[in-house]
Amino acid sequence: MMDSHMDAYLGRLQATVEALPRDRMNALGETLFRAYRNNKQVFLLGNGGSSSTASHMAADLAKNTIGPNMKRFRIVSLNDNAAIMTALANDLGYENVFSEQLTNLIQAGDVLIVVSASGNSPNVLKAMRYARSRSAEVVGLLGFDGGAAAELADIPLIVPSDHYGVVEDVHLIVNHILVDYFKTRLAEARPWVV
Repeated sequence: MMDSHMDAYLGRLQATVEALPRDRMNALGETLFRAYRNNKQVFLLGNGGSSSTASHMAADLAKNTIGPNMKRFRIVSLNDNAAIMTALANDLGYENVFSEQLTNLIQAGDVLIVVSASGNSPNVLKAMRYARSRSAEVVGLLGFDGGAAAELADIPLIVPSDHYGVVEDVHLIVNHILVDYFKTRLAEARPWVV
């Protein structure tokens, strides 16, 4: 009984990974490299499981892409400060927890990466609109049909699945592809060694 369920799930996961839009993956890689090269800040955010993915990506790209004495990504997950998240949610409403943090941080040329299966969370959309108003680049790691976030993103990378688990799994796979790629690319980019 478990075998057939496992086979079905893994089959969906494999088919979804194979259908990832490679042009969008390449565009995301170039956007992140440009931010790295130009010393721009990268911000990540998400709700629920996507919050964990945002934190995981920030940690991996900050630490697992560099060697000794190498310049690092300037990257942070807006989910990681529970005190500011809960203070903003309590005082200004949960729809403002990300956009209010960006107010003091994001600048032109920075990158905002939102992780959202549905692409319809009000706090995610508000953060995307704010980042765009500040001339930041906006990337959406999305699922299903991309939701409203697909229209707001400069790069909407939509995981082609309507299954939450598969979408969240593939978002982590995207993270690990990027980390593996940047381990090599940043090591080759020695002009930016500090």
